Amino acid sequence: MSAQTTYSVVEGAPDGVVMRGAAKELWLCKDHEVIISGPAETGKTYAALHKLDALLWKYPRAQAVIVRKTYKSTVGSVLQTFANKVACKAVRPFGAAHPEWYDYPNGSRLWVGGMDNSDKVLSSERDFVYVNQAEELELSDWETLATRCTGRAGNSPYAQLFGDCNPSVLDHWIRKRAAAGALVLLRSRHQDNPALYDAWGNLTEQGERSLAVLDALTGVRRKRLLEGEWATAEGAVYEEFARDVHVARRTVAWRAVVLGVDEGYTNPGVILAVGVDGDGRVHVIEEFCQRHVLQGAFVMEAQRMARAYHVSAVYVDPSAAGLIAEMRSIGLPAIAGNNEVTPGIQAVKATLAVAGDGKPRFSADPSCVNLISEFESYIWKENDGSRREEPEKMNDHTMDALRYAIQGITRQAAGAVSVLPY
Repeated sequence: MSAQTTYSVVEGAPDGVVMRGAAKELWLCKDHEVIISGPAETGKTYAALHKLDALLWKYPRAQAVIVRKTYKSTVGSVLQTFANKVACKAVRPFGAAHPEWYDYPNGSRLWVGGMDNSDKVLSSERDFVYVNQAEELELSDWETLATRCTGRAGNSPYAQLFGDCNPSVLDHWIRKRAAAGALVLLRSRHQDNPALYDAWGNLTEQGERSLAVLDALTGVRRKRLLEGEWATAEGAVYEEFARDVHVARRTVAWRAVVLGVDEGYTNPGVILAVGVDGDGRVHVIEEFCQRHVLQGAFVMEAQRMARAYHVSAVYVDPSAAGLIAEMRSIGLPAIAGNNEVTPGIQAVKATLAVAGDGKPRFSADPSCVNLISEFESYIWKENDGSRREEPEKMNDHTMDALRYAIQGITRQAAGAVSVLPY
């Protein structure tokens, strides 16, 4: 083996599990707050899950939490990796397909949750809290988790709040907290992942495939997911959007609720539940954004949301005639949305403006992580070095669904569409 190799077996790691670079630093770090950041496919989540598992085996009766922004996203992503690639058969889940916790033979317990149902998993002190996709959280979420992981649980010699993240906007709270010295921010590289690079630093077959996909990315997604840079999109379509202004929780009696729908299979299929309050302010209550969902299951999800919010209309991508027909066949009030892009963008921009009372006309629930991310990544096309009034056809799936919904709301307000609550 070359003397320059970065291949490293970390003490206490299971046989065959190796840690390099930032992954090794994360494994060894005992600071109270630490996040490993880096581009896609650097092994951040794999390293964090193995650390969490090792801690629960090492310290009997330890209490830990694995959490993401929503419980649904936790179960559908990181928990699959934990169950299939990290946990051994001796670690038993409670809750079948939707586990509430995992029990270890030594009395340790791993709770599973999301910040949308945090009461149960954070009802008492925990020794360790692991956050997957930490960039999706608000600072208040992270600080809440920190208060439940102070060392009072007393089952380990130290308590730790740790997480992984993909880079996000330049002024993200993670960078600010790291700059203030409140958390350790580690930077991972593709070379840290043994699946992509061998022990001598040579690209593997899997590495060639993975990096070819990432190399095809453009704009801000390339900077974040290939180069691992924290970057704000240049030429953002919605430059008015700001997390601290437009992301908020709201619980009011909605005057009306509609669904905005963008069809997809290889690309994500999107359903947004969009409410209008008594002052005409628009709020995205909930999002559904998933790839590889069959049309029948997608329609059932739309029906669930329609019933939950008593929607008055479902505005669908007008090119999705088959989807509209299937929705109508089960009684959903599906209407072809207005797909004029420029007027739609202007309609959304109008809602982003802050009114005379200091409040915006638009907001989105913090759980709408895909919508929030696309607001920050949706950019104008470039033409000979200058930008023109046409957006890139990327990072636009929730953006399209939002346009259909907001233009539909405008038409309803003008009496151009006759609708009744579902």
